[in-house]
Amino acid sequence: MPGRLFDELASGGGSAEAVAFLVRVERTRRLMLLGELLDRLDDHPEAVGSAGTAWRLFAEAAEVRPEAAEALLMSPQVGCWITHMLRRLHGTADGPPLWADAGHLFAVCLVARLRAGLDADVLVPLRDGGLTLPTLGLVTVTGPGAAGFAAARARLRGGELRLSGAGSGGDVVVRPLDGAPNGHWTPARTFAGTSTWLDDLDPYRDLDEPVAPRPLPDAEAASWQRLFGEAATLLSRPSTTGPGRLRVEEVRRIVPWTGPPAGPAGADGADGRAPGSGSPLSATTADAFGSMVVSRPGDGLALAEAMVHEFQHSKLGALLHLFPLLDDDGAEIHYAPWRSDPRHAAGLLQGAYAFTGVTGFWRDRMADGSADPELAAFQFALRRLQTRLVVRTLLTRAKPTGPGTRLLHGLAATLDGWLREPVAPGVVARARAAALAHRVEWRLRNLRCGEAERAALTTAFRAGAVPPPPSRYQPVLGGDGGLDGSPGGGATDGIDPHGLSERLLAVAGASPGRRALLRRPERLLALAPGTPQELRRAADWLLLRA
Repeated sequence: MPGRLFDELASGGGSAEAVAFLVRVERTRRLMLLGELLDRLDDHPEAVGSAGTAWRLFAEAAEVRPEAAEALLMSPQVGCWITHMLRRLHGTADGPPLWADAGHLFAVCLVARLRAGLDADVLVPLRDGGLTLPTLGLVTVTGPGAAGFAAARARLRGGELRLSGAGSGGDVVVRPLDGAPNGHWTPARTFAGTSTWLDDLDPYRDLDEPVAPRPLPDAEAASWQRLFGEAATLLSRPSTTGPGRLRVEEVRRIVPWTGPPAGPAGADGADGRAPGSGSPLSATTADAFGSMVVSRPGDGLALAEAMVHEFQHSKLGALLHLFPLLDDDGAEIHYAPWRSDPRHAAGLLQGAYAFTGVTGFWRDRMADGSADPELAAFQFALRRLQTRLVVRTLLTRAKPTGPGTRLLHGLAATLDGWLREPVAPGVVARARAAALAHRVEWRLRNLRCGEAERAALTTAFRAGAVPPPPSRYQPVLGGDGGLDGSPGGGATDGIDPHGLSERLLAVAGASPGRRALLRRPERLLALAPGTPQELRRAADWLLLRA
């Protein structure tokens, strides 16, 4: 990779040339993974028959229309299927019967041959009475209520696809390239005037195991179209290539996410949380460059922020396919200002890169007036402060490689420049207070005094002696990650960390001399104050040495 392109991406941004380089990287990786998959499928003839036959059908289509075959192979739909299949064959993922997953290869071949105007006669798997043709749409063979997996014969002639033998009581005939929906054909959606998919059909669109197609109601699809249009207009305003700026055409696919409100956990180790206040839940995967899963946001501004956030993960994922950036032991011990639980170093890096983009996004909103000025200034001031702290953590407490160090210094230079940019003093004060409040609550939620420190504090407090110095002890992670035994746990020892945090911040705010308590708030937690009076008494006592 040319050094100048790496440094563009290391700043948190990236020109069209730099992103195009990453796309070529992903193409090479995709073909390598496809080659491995075809080799491994040869060892499972019971699942797919002859993978060589399927590839011959695809290769013939590629000879006729190479650009269509290339686009299909590079689609997020095919990329997610390839990596899911490899995980299955390596024993690290689960799913439907193996023949149903592996047989999707013939659905890919059908699409290639449709695009090339060629015929075919193959067996394909049906999922709940439907056949998904990646990038094209869904053929519904049986009526509502059909469940399970079955095989059907697909006969393609002159652009007409006939499915038979699935127990549906008769053949089903559709013309997928005509695009018109009917009782048996649901075309794949793209946002108007773009090639970006709004994917509600493909079984491999999720971040984990395959999922059933879930076509959006027309009104919901119209809402997504409106939101995407607003986001695209907003993102098209800046003309430069700095961090936080996104060329909308580089987003390949948005998957509407309809899971429970806890939010998806990014398969790439990303933060998997809402990018900013009031933003939708979102996540991405390194298996499909430019693809993202997003819950429907309230407005185009929130969608634009989520798109920037997730595309940052796509860029970093592609860089990680080229360079090891961290030597990560997987220990979840680090503070991330956008989460309530501890993170491992790789997750922290994902968050730092994503939120550098988010910070730049809000900086642009300050300049172009497309958002509430006070909100934009607050988000910019808050995110630059929090993200720079994480970059410092990675440089001082993680183990970056040479390329990783170069990338972190690039992020640091961007953030340091932004920290020097003027923002109204009142907004800066609010941002610092919000950052401090999150950190205090995080410590109360995830850290506790070790047994020796806890015993020393309790004994000295009861005896009215001077508190033991905090420098003598190091806090430890509570429970199995969270203080209640789960990451980001809630109340612990009968005390609500959020409520205690608010009370402690109020106590510290009443007197600047009490702010020293906020450096190690878990020492106060060790004394288990139950009332405001006990809190003030314990705080005053700790300040004897703070």
